[in-house]
Amino acid sequence: MKAEGDLEARFASSLAALPRLHAVVDRFCRSRAIDPDIGFKIDLALEEVFTNIVRYGFADDRTHQIAVRLQCDRHRIRIQVDDDGRRFNPLLAPQVDTGAPLAERRPGGLGIHLVRRLLDEVRYQRRKSGNRLILIKRLAEEEKRT
Repeated sequence: MKAEGDLEARFASSLAALPRLHAVVDRFCRSRAIDPDIGFKIDLALEEVFTNIVRYGFADDRTHQIAVRLQCDRHRIRIQVDDDGRRFNPLLAPQVDTGAPLAERRPGGLGIHLVRRLLDEVRYQRRKSGNRLILIKRLAEEEKRT
């Protein structure tokens, strides 16, 4: 059920959909007078999630749909991303050692690392219909992670 103020959009599983995704996030943030710095973090994290789904989430070459739902109240922004791709819990990916020399780092994992740094909560659910990622960004300054 869509509550007042929620924004829902569906996107083709293509990197060509990124400009539309950015426009949807921008419209959502502007219409709710969300601080531009917070809007930037949400947009960047969502781009990273979307790009990873498109690049790695599907076992075939068909076009799939990725659903994005944005919700906002006085305290937080909640983003829900649903796809029908293969099971993948990004929270189980190994932590990235950003302090290690580049030559010693394993490839991959920087995207979810970035999402975790930009947002306050990241949750994953596997559903019958596919993957669901829940992203939370708190709005109150005193509630932000350090």
